[in-house]
Amino acid sequence: MSVRLSGRESVQGHPTDGIVRSGRRMLGILVGMVRTRLNLLAVELMQEKSRIVLMLVLTTFVLIFALMALLMLSLLIVVAFWDENRLLAIGGLFAFYLGAALVTLFMLRRKAKMGTSLFAGTLNELSKDAAALNEDVEEDEVDFDFERRRGRGQPPRRSC
Repeated sequence: MSVRLSGRESVQGHPTDGIVRSGRRMLGILVGMVRTRLNLLAVELMQEKSRIVLMLVLTTFVLIFALMALLMLSLLIVVAFWDENRLLAIGGLFAFYLGAALVTLFMLRRKAKMGTSLFAGTLNELSKDAAALNEDVEEDEVDFDFERRRGRGQPPRRSC
């Protein structure tokens, strides 16, 4: 294969052309892999965002309804014991609500310290990619002395 530059000069294909093409292909594959992993990360981020927003909305509704129910229950208990022991009923409700709030606070702190497995799918895929690349590098021993073993002959022929 020869390319004419200025009429009298010709350039022969260099042995490094195949290496450059291989490098470009490898770079293209690497860019494709990174793009795929970033797309997976973006999808997981959107899913996590949607899940968190939904949980916040549902939590808000649960809290509103639970507070309304506790308010009505408290009012019912106070009215029922109004004539006999209204101060004891109010004090008992206060102690119950304070205890429930403390238990819930401790549970919340424990859950907050545990953390989450955010982006577990992306991290799993990246670890699989890294393991596959490490296996490929270990399996492929590059042979730089192939010409010497061929008897220092001509470079290997390429079919284009």
